[in-house]
Amino acid sequence: MSDQPAQRELRSILQSTRVGDLELTPCPILPPTATVAEAAAAMRQESHGSALVCAVGKIVGIFTERDLMRVIAADRGLNLPLSHVMTANPKTVTTADTLFEVARSMDEGGYRRVPVVDAAGVPTAIVDVKALVHFLVEHFPSAVYNQASHDQLTTKDREGA
Repeated sequence: MSDQPAQRELRSILQSTRVGDLELTPCPILPPTATVAEAAAAMRQESHGSALVCAVGKIVGIFTERDLMRVIAADRGLNLPLSHVMTANPKTVTTADTLFEVARSMDEGGYRRVPVVDAAGVPTAIVDVKALVHFLVEHFPSAVYNQASHDQLTTKDREGA
């Protein structure tokens, strides 16, 4: 079965667009000694769902809303240092990576957010599913907005004998 023209166009755009081409918003950057409460406050202040945990200018972890929910659900307290609850050594991407590579990495790893680093490994931002969806809506609005719902795409009654 051959690809549809729209699928080929989408693949081409994702393979030619770089992370650095996206408008990424900066996120909080905190040391591993910062507390969960400090991270939550910084994330709220910057309206971001995650914070990068850095030591000596390099990423050592990421702390997300999901991590915050785990801390609260386990009743571990908000004074824990991030080093105890962060995801250590997260997968990163560079501003030169293509959106196709990022989407594949997110899919394979089950990530919703991936830190972006420059050529020297210094953190610059986070690319998240939301940024990718916004990019797709910008380039393929009719495909996104005109997509039928799952209910409309599935057969409700059997046909034939």
